[in-house]
Amino acid sequence: MENENSIKDKFSLFISAIFFVFLITGILLSRWVMKSEDSNKRKELLIQARIVEKSINKHRILNLSGTKADLDSPDYNHLKKQLAAIHSANPECRFIYIIGKRPDGKFFFFLDSEPADSPDYSPPGQVFDEISSVSQGVFITGEEIVEGPQSDRWGRWVSALVPITHPETGRVIATLGMDIDARTWMKTIFYRSLLPVIFLVFIFALAWVFLYIQQRNILERRKILKMQLVLQKSENKYRVLFLSSRDAIMILVPPLWKFTSANPAMLEMFKIKDEKELLSFGPWDLSPLKQPDGRLSLDKAKEMINLALRKGSHSFEWLHKRLDGDEFFAIVLLTKMELSGETILQATVRDITDLKRAQ
Repeated sequence: MENENSIKDKFSLFISAIFFVFLITGILLSRWVMKSEDSNKRKELLIQARIVEKSINKHRILNLSGTKADLDSPDYNHLKKQLAAIHSANPECRFIYIIGKRPDGKFFFFLDSEPADSPDYSPPGQVFDEISSVSQGVFITGEEIVEGPQSDRWGRWVSALVPITHPETGRVIATLGMDIDARTWMKTIFYRSLLPVIFLVFIFALAWVFLYIQQRNILERRKILKMQLVLQKSENKYRVLFLSSRDAIMILVPPLWKFTSANPAMLEMFKIKDEKELLSFGPWDLSPLKQPDGRLSLDKAKEMINLALRKGSHSFEWLHKRLDGDEFFAIVLLTKMELSGETILQATVRDITDLKRAQ
């Protein structure tokens, strides 16, 4: 029996290892898909920015001064309405703007898509100190880019920047920018990349969990059987006590702390038919849902067990419940014991119903 179980355990561990490898593979695949989706989304954003840049009349930008005087300029107002319309048609895009560069090297906003009453509105001529070195390079190289996530005073963004060139000379006169909130960006990529791998990961994770549970159950059963054999070898030492004691005496074994053996007084006290029926119970199963102090019997029982394990023994008052539903108070003594290198607990229960009634 032991050899058969050992083979089953090794097989379960082997299968678990295989599925764990597949799980890691799924995670790596997910990361690869996320990276691929990020690349594709950057291309999409750049295409959108190019389309917007192509729709802009460059001569209108050349007519702007990059100061508040532009507010009265027909060219400024036309471009402003154009960017606002494009922005409203693309809700994922948070900002659309045009940046210029002064002779002194400072960067500024020609205009943006925000209405004038918006707290995020940038008036013409507002200096853009947070512009990254990569974005500045667009004015030098004339190459379009998508960068980010990058942070500025307005938030954290992924930005597409496309150079706007002079219609005759080809010189970069401004840069068109389109910003998408970094959180929205990452959320979109995450959901796009999740679907291709979620089925694979779910199936293998489910199978791994199933095999792991099976493995734990086999090990648990072997441990309980081993403990039962140990208890059977030692039962002669306790037989007299078990048979003659008027108190209920029972043995609990880790890690589930289920009963494995009990004396006749215990079976009678709790109205349990036989020891076979007893094996399915733990101390909290023979208790009402809550103790008189309002605490859950399950939580408090575990606390009492841990105290007994730390101190060696622990005595306390407890409200028990028989299988017929009758509740009664008892004094419980938990004693830590060692049998063949295994830690067990002996529980002694004394019914104090008469004492409680007298009080």
